Amino acid sequence: MSTWTSDVAGGRRGVALRALCLAGCVPLAACLDPPVAGEPTAQDALRAVSFYDGAVTVAGPRGYCIDRASIKQDADGRFALLASCESLTGQAGIAVDPAVMTVAVLSRAGAIAPPDAAAMTQAIGPGTVRRAENRDDITLIHVSAGGETVLPGGDPAHWRASMIINGHIVGLAAYGPEGGAIAGPRGRDLLRDLAEALRTASAGGGAATGS
Repeated sequence: MSTWTSDVAGGRRGVALRALCLAGCVPLAACLDPPVAGEPTAQDALRAVSFYDGAVTVAGPRGYCIDRASIKQDADGRFALLASCESLTGQAGIAVDPAVMTVAVLSRAGAIAPPDAAAMTQAIGPGTVRRAENRDDITLIHVSAGGETVLPGGDPAHWRASMIINGHIVGLAAYGPEGGAIAGPRGRDLLRDLAEALRTASAGGGAATGS
């Protein structure tokens, strides 16, 4: 794992916002097991992981993998962290922007819809949201502050998103190093790529209700 990445080592609307909090508000260090001495190996990374009996399969955009140690499954939902495959495996591969992405998946709670951009902005704080948009079945917001408290060494600016996959609310977030491209429009594009990867990987999952 690269030096920068290893430093990471009521009602329906409330359910959706909880997914955003799981994806964007939890210090990432708390989501990772203690680092193991030595160089990273291919076993540290996964191409995909399925949650809720396959209803939601997490997979990253090209060049990004899932950190095996980050996967959490508990009463609050399911969680996975993604970073560049190179940083997670220690092996040369596809060069991508340095970034850490998080995916939080909640259990199904009936017919729900993700919050729209206005609701997300209000929940996070209008003064910290630079941009908000609803498009392509995903809601995205550009947050101007707080990224460095979630990700040590990260830029305060970061992106969050919300979407539905097979009846599950999914919250996404993207963080990058201070001054990096992920803090700007590239972070939005990366989350849209992540959302598309999740939709594609979950296409055959149906609307499962299991854990």
